[in-house]
Amino acid sequence: MSTAIDFTYQYGFQSGVELTAGGKPLLSLATCGADHSRPHFFDGRVRKPRLMGEMLYVLSDIVRTHFFLPRPALLDPVLTSNEHLLRLEGFSGCCGVYARVDLPESLFDGECHGRGTTNVDFNAPMRNALLRVRDQDEVQFSVGTDEVVLGKDEDRIVEKKVKLPLRWLKGFSEVQAYQTRLELKMEVGAADALAFVRSLPKASKPKMPSYAVSAARSIRLSQRPQAGAVPLLGTHRVKVIEPLLVRARSLKVWADDSSGASAWEVCFETGSFFLLISPDVFRGFSGEGQLLSALAAPPSDLIIAKVRASLKWQSQLDANQLAQNLGLDAADIEAALAVLGSRGLAGFDASSQHYFHRELPFDLATVEDMQPRLLNARKLIADGKVMRLDGDGLYAVQGTGTTHRVRLSEGLSNCTCPWFSKYQGQRGPCKHVLAASLINDDDMSMDVQ
Repeated sequence: MSTAIDFTYQYGFQSGVELTAGGKPLLSLATCGADHSRPHFFDGRVRKPRLMGEMLYVLSDIVRTHFFLPRPALLDPVLTSNEHLLRLEGFSGCCGVYARVDLPESLFDGECHGRGTTNVDFNAPMRNALLRVRDQDEVQFSVGTDEVVLGKDEDRIVEKKVKLPLRWLKGFSEVQAYQTRLELKMEVGAADALAFVRSLPKASKPKMPSYAVSAARSIRLSQRPQAGAVPLLGTHRVKVIEPLLVRARSLKVWADDSSGASAWEVCFETGSFFLLISPDVFRGFSGEGQLLSALAAPPSDLIIAKVRASLKWQSQLDANQLAQNLGLDAADIEAALAVLGSRGLAGFDASSQHYFHRELPFDLATVEDMQPRLLNARKLIADGKVMRLDGDGLYAVQGTGTTHRVRLSEGLSNCTCPWFSKYQGQRGPCKHVLAASLINDDDMSMDVQ
């Protein structure tokens, strides 16, 4: 099985900052949809150009970086035109760092021409130009263009042929599962946050984590775990937000205690920059299996289809409101959104605790085919290797030369296999737990009928 797919970005022009006929700077982002369309989403003026330029620059840093190997990453971010804001999302080449820039409508004076999601061209000249943008400049901003590029202008087409790693595509779906479990651990003022980030080592690859701990109204680094502490491996990944803290209002620190993933949200008076890092420098989000339970026991196709039909580029999806509108349970709505998120059709915002509609411009419809544990679990069932035992939630699953015992519970299900013993559920359920869960769900469905 191939570990990457061939993909070609086709842009109508190269993103950059140029002077208009009136002498005003114009930041133009070139677009490229999944079908190589070039949507035109926005034209207007930026009210805080330096802030936006710095956020886009840091985002470009992340998408072009592999955080544990000296190799370049050439994968462009995606932009979504939602109601009330523009969102840009990017993923590092090592699949261990996710970033999102939220640009609310109050940051602009202009006109929105449409809704949707597109790749946007990030290149070295534009990256360098972003650092020259100043607040005193009356910067114009466009996402796409209404210009039609005819056949005679084909020499203007900018193509980037890349290999999209399957783990990169899987990681983009896995990060949504982490964000739904994040808990806010602390919020500190920008000055204290800046002092903390500046104190972090530039290159840190220890085997044992350090911990970010709350200290009065500040934050400090400790080598000892304690209540409310946020584990941190690879401090250089957090240092990327340092330039943003100069103009920030505060820093929110989030954590998923079950996995060790953490998020660092730089909050401004207008807009925010959200950084999510994997539990370890060498662990990308793509291999964690956090979506496996949702994919193994999804709601019915009819429920997923109803929820999918209700997605209209909302910046917040209210599960309770959708449940009321569709005549469904809110739990079914949340489960359907988790499945749609795995297909690239929804993202999650930890701050608002809501999903949002966006459609990644890649084909993620076969995401289940990229989940070998789920495929192996279904094979165990097909081969008749899963048996329900006496006792609530107890199963026997035949392995290689042995039989594993699985106990299902509402909290953490467990298994006697070596894989579960090693990771204790931190990387999602093992194939034996998945197989038992599938059988259990089928049995419950039959009981209901």
